[in-house]
Formats: sequence, C-alpha cells, structure tokens
Amino acid sequence: MKIPKTLAIPYWLALALCVYFVSSVSPFVVVGAVICASEKAPQETVTLSTMLSTDVAEWEDPVWQHNLAVSLPDSMSVVLLKADQELFRFGKPPRDPTPAGYTQVVVMDGARQLGIADLYDVSPCGGQIYGTLAIPASLAIQVFVGLCIVWVLARYVMRPLTAMRGAARQIAVGNLDFQLPPSRVREVAEVATAFHAMGDALRTSLIRQAELEQDRRFFISAVAHDLRTPLFALRGYLEGLEKGLATTPEMVSHYIQVCHEKADALEHLIADLFAYSRMEYLEQMPQREPIDFSKLVESAVNDIRPRAEALNISLDLESPSVPCDVEGDWSLLTRSLSNLLDNALRYAPSGGWIRVAWSKANGIAQFVVADSGPGIAPQDLPHLFTPLFRAESSRNRQTGGAGLGLTIARRILQAHRGDLVVHNGANGGAEFTGTFQAH
Repeated sequence: MKIPKTLAIPYWLALALCVYFVSSVSPFVVVGAVICASEKAPQETVTLSTMLSTDVAEWEDPVWQHNLAVSLPDSMSVVLLKADQELFRFGKPPRDPTPAGYTQVVVMDGARQLGIADLYDVSPCGGQIYGTLAIPASLAIQVFVGLCIVWVLARYVMRPLTAMRGAARQIAVGNLDFQLPPSRVREVAEVATAFHAMGDALRTSLIRQAELEQDRRFFISAVAHDLRTPLFALRGYLEGLEKGLATTPEMVSHYIQVCHEKADALEHLIADLFAYSRMEYLEQMPQREPIDFSKLVESAVNDIRPRAEALNISLDLESPSVPCDVEGDWSLLTRSLSNLLDNALRYAPSGGWIRVAWSKANGIAQFVVADSGPGIAPQDLPHLFTPLFRAESSRNRQTGGAGLGLTIARRILQAHRGDLVVHNGANGGAEFTGTFQAH
C-alpha cells in the first residue's frame, strides 16, 4: 500500500492559519490598491480643468455648454459659477464629496476672479467600495476557506479516527479484517499504521495459537498412545506371572526380562517427554560454562558402547588428540549427542557400524553421527525434526520411540546458538551434523 505524504499537526495548523489570514486580508489589500489608483486625478479631470480655464466668456454659450455636457464622462458632475451666480450645471453633485472626488478650478485674471468651476467625481468612493465589495468578498473567502478546513479535518482526521474506533470494536469481538482510510496528518497516519500492525500481529498470534492447540491435542493423543503400548504389554506379562502361565523357570525369566524391557521403554518415553516439555514450554536456557567437548563426546560414546557390542555394531570415534574447550551446558549437550547415538543404534543393522567425529574451527564446534542403516526417505527428510514424527520405516514400536529424541537434540543445539541438520550419506545411511557456538 502506497503511503501518502504526510505533515505533522503543527504544520497543518500553521498552514491553516496562514491561508485563513491571507484569505481575510487579501480582499482589503486588493480593494485598497484599486482605491489608491482611483484616487489619482484621472486624465479626463486634468483635460477638463484645462478646457474650463481657457476662456470664461464661453461658459455662457449654449453650444459650448452642450459640447461640454457631451464630452463629460457619466461619473463626472460640473457646476460653473460666475460672480457667485450659477451659469451651468450638469449631473447631480454628491452631498458629501470626498477630497479625492472633488476638484475646484478657479479662473483668475491677475487679482480678479473671473469664474469658478466645481468638478465632482460621482464614482463610488473608498468607503463605498469597501462596504460593497471588500467586506462581502472577505466574508465569502473566509467561509470558503473555513469549509475547506472542515473538509480537510473531516477527511484526514475525523474519518480515520472514526474508522479506528470501529476497528477497535471489531478487534474486541475478534474480527481482524478491517481497513483504515489513508490520512495526510502524520500522527493519524502513524496511529493507523500501528492499528494495521496490531491487527496483523493479532492475526498471526491467533493462527499460531490455533496451530499450537492442534499440536497440543495431537501431542496428548500421541503421548497417550505411546505410553499405553508398553503399559498393556507390561500388564499382560505381569498377569501371566500372577496366573501362573509361566510354568518353567525359563518362562518366568523370559516374562521378567520382557517386563524389564517394557519398564525401560516407559522410562525412556517419560524421560523424552520431560526433556521435551522443559525445552518447549519452560524455555530452559543452557548453563554456559567451560567444558572439554572432547571428553563429553568420549563419555557419550562410552555410555552406549556396551549396547553396541551386544548388538554386534561397530562404534568408532574419530577425534583430534587435543582438548576442545567450549562453553555450554554439559548435561544438555550430552543429551543431544546421546539421542543421536541412540537413534543410530536403533537403525544400524547387526554387523553394521556407527561413526562419531568432532572438530572445532572459528569459534564453532561441530560433531557428526553417521550410521550404516537404511537411511531416510527423501520425503521424510524435511519433517524429521517435527515433534512426534516418525519416518515410515520406523513406525515399529520396538524400534521407534516417542518421536521426540531428534526434536530435543536439535532444540538443545539451537539453544546453544547452533543447529542440527541431516542427510543421507554416500553409503545410504543417515548422517547427522550438529554445530553450536563454542564461546
């Protein structure tokens, strides 16, 4: 949306005052200039004064008087006096002539007065012009400017504010689809922009909330299903023991071993759920302290080595022979690496291998966990770190966990300002690469 150019409210007020002042004063200035021009002696008055002062004897000639009346403008009035007697009158002189509209021509012969000619300009005087033209024009212009100011206020202030009031009521009832008219008043435009930003943020928040609610319901149902499976098996074997279905010591030992395995599976599921809830909902921040990452990797590898040997899986650690000093949370990083090793141990076949390597460069620590398993289907790679997701080949409950181990591993690394990525190696197995800020 194209944002119109705006002005702040003080500038709008200054502009309105300037326009209003100019519109109020300009008619009087124009009329004053006209009056000043009209108050200058017109050329007709000068010519008439010259003609009257040439020969007073002609003033009594009817033909001359007729020619004088024909030559006078409509706005001129003349009275000719000789020896205090009126010889000729043309027009109607005003009762109160203005100094600018009255001219007296006195014809002298030495010290003797021959005649007097009174010339009157009966065109509108300055006061009349002001009264009939300037004041009405000024009032009309002021009314027009006032209407323009009202229109500007209504369009760029009142209309957006009214729309904002309606938008606020819509937001209150959960309707976020609103549009606010543009405004050239900067403060109003900024508030409208903030309203749109708030609406977009609330809309995003509601969408996110709906997605979280859907994930929560799916999470609860999946967790209930994952916990119920080993519980049913555990209860079935315990009931078998209670009812004496195991009639030989070997069968009793088998039943007890299966119960241990199911109890271990339950413990593993609960541990995954607890760790996920800490990372997802409690937003646990890692305790960054100096640790030797080489010892951490070696300890995690040694923890699963007995299980790897029992499954006839080769476990190789490729690491430099020097310490690797980093800053991080020992327990969380161990959990991340252990989850990856446990995942590799479940999918590496008997007689297969697992390789672990680590390095550090430019303040970034990196480790790789690769296995010789079947790998990951290309369509499953983008979703592998989604909570509760299981690739199609790992939906067997004997191998698949709660679907949280990889999610937890990645979020631990993200909490250490790093990440975890996965791809299929050249041999077809999965290869996980984790990185994090070492300092």
